Amino acid sequence: MNPSSGTADARRAAEIGEAARSEGLDVLELRSDLEVHSEIRDRIDRGERLFVAAGGDGTINAVLQPLVATEGQLAVLPIGTWNHFARDLRLPLDWRESLRVALDGPVRQIDVGRINDRFFVNNVSLGLYPEVVRHRERFRRYGKWRAYLKATRAALHQFSRLAFTIETAHRLEPVRTHVFMVSVNPYELDLPGVLAPRKTLDGGFLCIYWLPEMPRIELVRTLARYLRGRVTGDGAIRRVQTTHLKIQSSRPTMRVGMDGELRELASPLTLSVQRRALNVRVPRNPVA
Repeated sequence: MNPSSGTADARRAAEIGEAARSEGLDVLELRSDLEVHSEIRDRIDRGERLFVAAGGDGTINAVLQPLVATEGQLAVLPIGTWNHFARDLRLPLDWRESLRVALDGPVRQIDVGRINDRFFVNNVSLGLYPEVVRHRERFRRYGKWRAYLKATRAALHQFSRLAFTIETAHRLEPVRTHVFMVSVNPYELDLPGVLAPRKTLDGGFLCIYWLPEMPRIELVRTLARYLRGRVTGDGAIRRVQTTHLKIQSSRPTMRVGMDGELRELASPLTLSVQRRALNVRVPRNPVA
């Protein structure tokens, strides 16, 4: 459990811990001195199979790393800010209801992405979004929405540009962009809102999205069209589906947003999809 996820409510964290222990679960809080990977691996070796991540997408990303391609099962209590992955699993966003799914729900195998030596289940991004995440830490005291608005404004003011080459089995192309993202399976971009859902979680593809370099005001207009669900058919956005991708840059490292968390990774970036490599607990009757 990440007690600092979302609104960081100490009372809620205590309630979750008490409910989990009453169901026979061990509760481990994510702290700097907890070696999550080795802890989970040791427990798998001892025959334990169910691992519940109580937190946001970053917490889920930390917990899933040692579970990929094992008999371990990941369940989610969505108590983060955005809860993208929980929404794609169609989990109830009430943690009590999602705890029932964690304990009693059926198991489904889904795809995961790999970038260099780490796994991800939502997406990785370059350009504008990692800069928003970097600036967001400065504004957390303002609350979720105001922090994101202020961070987005700061990132747009900086307006850094990326130049690199992407290589797939059938394509070698130079890219100049401010916005670049690779998701595990495609998003439904014709639906309005920040939280575009994915069409499938086991389609077996990486989906690449990017916007060509454009003036700042045109980028803002394009992002506004995305929020209204009007980006489908827009000639500006580029899309490619693949199973493997290499991103080659002149920079020795690249700043990457991975499942909502910021990381600095060595270049080149090598990405692939791992078909149905993660066992997850899902609802018997998914929410609409």
